[in-house]
Amino acid sequence: MILTKALGNAHDIPHLDSYHIETAMVKSDDLLKRILRVQTDHGNSYGIRLDDGEPALEAGSVFDLGGGNLLLLSVIPDEVMVVTPGDIDAMGRIAHMLGNLHKPVQVADGTITLLRDPVVEDTLRGQGVAFTVEKRQLTEAMRYADLSHHHHDHEHHHDHEHHHDHEHHHDHEHHHDHEQRHHDHE
Repeated sequence: MILTKALGNAHDIPHLDSYHIETAMVKSDDLLKRILRVQTDHGNSYGIRLDDGEPALEAGSVFDLGGGNLLLLSVIPDEVMVVTPGDIDAMGRIAHMLGNLHKPVQVADGTITLLRDPVVEDTLRGQGVAFTVEKRQLTEAMRYADLSHHHHDHEHHHDHEHHHDHEHHHDHEHHHDHEQRHHDHE
């Protein structure tokens, strides 16, 4: 069975206890996917292929399986690092540093949360930044900041490809030299 549209979140469905519920455990990263195969606690396998315009998956997304049966997505807890900067200046410095490490984060309620990573732990300790490590069930996937800086990098990469075309032009000049030698031979 392919499921293309979530009914909503389990918290928003009235009389949830009147349904037969199959639960599928997913990783927080899976919440970013539009196409996913899940295995339920009942041993059933379902495909999820979200229609265009459908909201992203989240912890508690519910799908109608028909006949009073629902599929509930539950997120496997992740080991995360939680940084609670003391003020807005510290928040800016820490956010900048984590951005330079290209790590997806969640920023909410004055904290920065990211998946546990030994390199980031060492970096934060080296900068004297306090953090805690916790096991948390994330409600949505970590995301990278979508900054125009990243688009510039892509354009720069395209310029590099243009440089490659220049190298091709060099091959053309080599071909020209070959013709020149042929002409001298005649």
